[in-house]
Amino acid sequence: MTDISDHDITDAGEPAAEPQRTKGVDSARRALQILLEFSENTPELTVDNVLEKHDISVPSAYRYISLLRELDLIEEREKGRFVLSPQILRLSRAAETTIDFRAQVQPILNRMTEETGETALYLRRVNDSAVCLAIAESDHPISISFQPGNLMPLYGGAAAKLLLSELTSAKLTQYFNRLGSTLSKQEKKKLELDLEPLRASGYAESAGEVDRGVWAAAASVRTNGISAGALTVVAPDYRLTDEHKTQIAEAVRAGAKDFREVIAHRS
Repeated sequence: MTDISDHDITDAGEPAAEPQRTKGVDSARRALQILLEFSENTPELTVDNVLEKHDISVPSAYRYISLLRELDLIEEREKGRFVLSPQILRLSRAAETTIDFRAQVQPILNRMTEETGETALYLRRVNDSAVCLAIAESDHPISISFQPGNLMPLYGGAAAKLLLSELTSAKLTQYFNRLGSTLSKQEKKKLELDLEPLRASGYAESAGEVDRGVWAAAASVRTNGISAGALTVVAPDYRLTDEHKTQIAEAVRAGAKDFREVIAHRS
């Protein structure tokens, strides 16, 4: 996450809805949760780190770490300090081959950023979350929750709500059920009403729904009736005039149109 310039805009993101838990795999789940603790900001872990994050015993922590080492997913760099193994690079390359359209959308995002002077992103829905797959950052640093690879809720933000609006009525009801008490009944009802015009127009705007002080415009990208995601431009609300917002809206819609054409030509 990049630093903020000029004004302090803080992260107000909410956790994504938790998917239904698979029964009988608690040990596997714990091992994978430990593996997912690794990140760009946390490149190494110790047993103490694992114990701080997970309510398990010391023997259990060592057992999970031993399993991850056995599978060649992590290795001990120094005594008691564990890092991801090169095996992860193979998984990363495999993931890259399945991320559709990232290479195709990047030039479009770059152009959107050049035209607007603001950060442009490409998002897709993954289960109950929105994930950023590509980004073109502006010369004005801004702190936002949507960063490549980050999973974010579908119920907040222009692009995420566009992705949510594409669910059928039955699937939307199932999604709300999985949310549980994350949103109140009134909030769910309001969200459902808000989704109707987004579904019809394929365009959305939001202000401070994910990150405080951040305004966003987004357009959905569908081809042959199938969703390819959404393009969005985000910017600090304090530096945007109505004219600039209009310019951003036009750039977002044009970017989505160009992206649809690229996808259609590719297929």
